[in-house]
Amino acid sequence: MKKICLIFLLAIVSLGTLQAQSLKGTIYELNSTEPIAQVDITNLSTKVIVQSTQMGEFTIPVKLDDLLTFAYPGFRTDTLVVTNLEFKRVYLTPIADFNLLEDVEISSLSDAQLDEQIAMADRQGGAVNTVFGGGVAISPSRIFGKKGKEARKRYQHLMAEKTDRAIMRKFSPELITSITPLEGEDLTRFITKYKPSYGFIMKADDEQLRLYIMDSFKAFNQLSDEEKRKITLPAAGS
Repeated sequence: MKKICLIFLLAIVSLGTLQAQSLKGTIYELNSTEPIAQVDITNLSTKVIVQSTQMGEFTIPVKLDDLLTFAYPGFRTDTLVVTNLEFKRVYLTPIADFNLLEDVEISSLSDAQLDEQIAMADRQGGAVNTVFGGGVAISPSRIFGKKGKEARKRYQHLMAEKTDRAIMRKFSPELITSITPLEGEDLTRFITKYKPSYGFIMKADDEQLRLYIMDSFKAFNQLSDEEKRKITLPAAGS
């Protein structure tokens, strides 16, 4: 009976060990083999997210068959199925002609992708990093380093895109043309000049927005043709 109990206890300990192990590795840039810091490593099975160190090293809790993703701006997101717990060397492939501040690239993102990129840029540009085990660490390199600065600039551009989308969902061309006879370049110039603030659009009800459009249309009609032509039209694709 004692032997049976001992075997049973050993089985429980072994199972617990298998369910709470960690995978370690280093992340490199494919072409230069330089280590990449601040890569987001996500365990899609548990939703745990960690970041690589300045030397590209990472440690993340896993179980066999968990799926990990490796994401960093400017590189293709890579995936890894955990088939064993051996030390991993992960090589990320840079995206050709990737520009951290490319407005066309940002505007082409879906809303879900935009939210993911905002969260990633926020983590990449933050000075406080969550470390394995639940603690936090202050990272001077993320405050003053080039990658941290680029991530914060990208965060600002991404948030501007998110704000603009929220405004244009309410201050839409469809709503404006249902109230006014504007069309073509006049419609575009009207939107450019009178696009309301995010604060107003979030507080205004339908009637307040309609009154704002009517008042703005009255002001637009009082502009001379020369004044209207001076309103800069947005670049194509923006």
